[in-house]
Amino acid sequence: MLSLLLDDNISPEVAAQIHQKRPDIRIISIHMWQDGLFMAEPDELILTDAAALGLTLVTYDQKTIMPVLVQWGYVGTDHAGVIFIDDLSIATHDFGSIIRSLIALWDASHQEDWTNIITYLRPEE
Repeated sequence: MLSLLLDDNISPEVAAQIHQKRPDIRIISIHMWQDGLFMAEPDELILTDAAALGLTLVTYDQKTIMPVLVQWGYVGTDHAGVIFIDDLSIATHDFGSIIRSLIALWDASHQEDWTNIITYLRPEE
């Protein structure tokens, strides 16, 4: 079952609005997760702890997360999935598009096993 963890580059308002619109979607912002303790932690630690809880990371951070995923792929370390958002597709301040797109993705694939899945969020029209 798809459960979402929004990284620190995504406003916690996105999680709050999705929860308000769709309380069936398990979503949390890293700002609130574990009382914000993971905000300054290395990507590897965030991905490890998210995987332990079955949380798929949603992030704009392709620069630092992707190398971790590549390395983990080489050594066989599992993660609970990563959903990248490209700022050229959905701007960080476009909460409406982020919300609509995450809800559409969840509706289409929440029953799937997200272990080691990497995808890009597409804008919903």
